[in-house]
Amino acid sequence: MVRQRARRFLDFDIRKSVAAGGIAHLMTALPAATATATAAPLLSELTQTLHRFFHALDTRHYALMLELFTEDCRWLRQGQWLEGKDAVRAALEARPADVDTRHVLTNAYVSACEGESAEVEAYMTAYRYPVAAQPGSAPPRIAGPLRFNLTTTVFRRDPGHDWRIAEQRMVAAFAFVE
Repeated sequence: MVRQRARRFLDFDIRKSVAAGGIAHLMTALPAATATATAAPLLSELTQTLHRFFHALDTRHYALMLELFTEDCRWLRQGQWLEGKDAVRAALEARPADVDTRHVLTNAYVSACEGESAEVEAYMTAYRYPVAAQPGSAPPRIAGPLRFNLTTTVFRRDPGHDWRIAEQRMVAAFAFVE
């Protein structure tokens, strides 16, 4: 069920959807009884994996980040699908070295789960700033957040592995004025 729900977004034109009616209709939820009985115990473990993911991304520890993905992963990042770890690695290595980004994840909840698959929806706010000139120098001053995203992550637990990211969609809900 989760894999089918994730796949139905493959050809979905996110920009048209957001322009036509916002993101509210993209949010889905399990019935309350299912969410409480089945999904709640997973939330801590899955959210911890997401926090590790974004921390590794922010600190440019790409090898650790790639370990959190399944071999056949898919990542919708900045409006572009990346298919497989090689594509993800190439995109990460192309990130500009003179700019740092920090990601703040909030309002996470398990929106679907079945067997060895689960889906978490959350909000993610990104902050971007120039790299500090000297270690230990004053923190950079920035105008505000860069972007606010709806982040939907499909996790899969394959034999011999903990929960890993099979698919992640980061869709900009709005950008902030600079």
